[in-house]
Amino acid sequence: MPATLSHPRGERGYGAEHRRIRRQLTPWVESGAARCVRCHELIRPGEPWDLGHDDEDRSRHSGPEHRDCNRATAGRAAAITARERLRAFVDLPDEHPERDGVPISDERWRVPWLLDLLDVPDNAVWPRLMTLPHEAAVDSLGEEFTAWAEARMGRPLRWWQRLAATRLLEVDAEGRLVWEVALLTMARQLGKSWLLRELCLWRIHQSARFGEAQDVLHTGKDVQVCVEVQREARLWARTHPDLYRVTEGNGRIQIEYLPDRCRWLVRARGGVYGYTASLAAVDECWKIDPDVVDEGVTPTMVEREQPQLLLISTAHRLATTLMLGRRKVALDHLEDSDGDLLVEWSAPRAVVLDDRNGWRLASPHWTPRRERLVARQLDGARLGDLHDPDEPDPVESFRAQWLNQWPDRITPPNALDSLLPAGLWAELAADELGGEAPIFVAVEDDYGLGAAVAAAAALPDGRLEVDGWLCPDWDAAIRDVRRLGERRRIRHLQVGASLLARVPRDMTPPPKPAGQSETRVGLALLRDLAAAGQIAHDVTPALDTAVTGARVRESTTGLQLVAAGQSHLVKALVWALNAAHDPRPMPAVF
Repeated sequence: MPATLSHPRGERGYGAEHRRIRRQLTPWVESGAARCVRCHELIRPGEPWDLGHDDEDRSRHSGPEHRDCNRATAGRAAAITARERLRAFVDLPDEHPERDGVPISDERWRVPWLLDLLDVPDNAVWPRLMTLPHEAAVDSLGEEFTAWAEARMGRPLRWWQRLAATRLLEVDAEGRLVWEVALLTMARQLGKSWLLRELCLWRIHQSARFGEAQDVLHTGKDVQVCVEVQREARLWARTHPDLYRVTEGNGRIQIEYLPDRCRWLVRARGGVYGYTASLAAVDECWKIDPDVVDEGVTPTMVEREQPQLLLISTAHRLATTLMLGRRKVALDHLEDSDGDLLVEWSAPRAVVLDDRNGWRLASPHWTPRRERLVARQLDGARLGDLHDPDEPDPVESFRAQWLNQWPDRITPPNALDSLLPAGLWAELAADELGGEAPIFVAVEDDYGLGAAVAAAAALPDGRLEVDGWLCPDWDAAIRDVRRLGERRRIRHLQVGASLLARVPRDMTPPPKPAGQSETRVGLALLRDLAAAGQIAHDVTPALDTAVTGARVRESTTGLQLVAAGQSHLVKALVWALNAAHDPRPMPAVF
């Protein structure tokens, strides 16, 4: 790799608390909503800033400061908590300690329609968080529903399914449903789809009870999920052509109960407008924008008799405000009837990943087979082999899917974050790096305004050394790659996919294209390896500036690099790093 000049290492001492608060504050600073705690002037987006310390207690942070104010101020105000100082200048959401649920021993659960369900089977567990019976409820249609569903299926419902249905179908003295909105959330693969299917089918047979035709509107994060939930019901309905009409095709997927002209319609989340619904079911709604429900689904229920909205989802770190907001309100009203009905099985945030009792709290139905399944998922997460297309972090994916842990705060929409915590890149600088291992090289251009080259190679101690620099144009970058190849064997070469044709035909090794997917994987890998101290770099001013100034946005498809500054150098870096971290097998003769 090219020789580079030595440079001061940068400021050290950035602990986890510092990084946490800075990450939390960055979206508001980037949006121009934060004020300097020294001069009280707004910090403009892109303007250098620091998270200051109180002189009287260096372990405490004073809040966001202009970099000039941070360096020029000799004295500090009296030490206060970082949270208090940040709240004085930024509208941060409240963080409440995670509340406890109402234990099964509480006498308020001992209502007639729940007495049989208070005898929890050995393979089940009481919900960790569940709203108390509605103050207007005197009974439930749950027993009637259970008998109907079990007769149709020819098999019993699980205990938790009977409990959830009994809570959803609580009625008042006039026999009217008391819950308009219900949230049901638990870990994966527990039978949510079975329960939802039976509830939808049961509802379209209840026109006599409710005095009008019953239409069920079913949507979710993608239509394929909803179609699969309805699949068994469609197959069953086809065996009774005198009672049901099944429609599939042209965007219309539905079951119609002919005697009462009632329908169960499956629609994409963008196609829910213009219908009327007695029951609206939204599946995997962690990914659903609130407007889909507030402006699309809810208006369909306004004129219906005893309508209900059922929100079903497993947790996700990138959940929208639909579930997070409604769940927060429901948690505030677990012991009264002023919120929505919440039925949740989840592990507390403080539980350690290996705690099998914690696993059970998220799984209302528990068997030795499920325990082995969750254990395998945890092993895969720790090895980085747990692949979730909506979550780039395997451990976070495990916490969401198998512990059902919801985030405790709502991430601002389109919030930007630093690629690496402040100070971490400087801590990874090292002297006298070098080795003989083959190198992995990547080249990207800056839309015709320049180019960047990055390289990565394994060090004897297992770390990955990285380097990168800017070039005035594409041809200069190609010349640099050739010079690299004269000094070290280049095992793998990547270039931006759109520039593959501009690489000389005699280039060795032949280049491979790289693009957005390689960038997403590489950005997450850079974060992981940097946090673990598995990256080292020489002093390279251009690369230092590019990495420390890089901004990313979290999305359901992974990290997205915000195109600004020297993002082409960051792309080349993460491409090379990813290739060096997971090199493909090479032929014995090369």
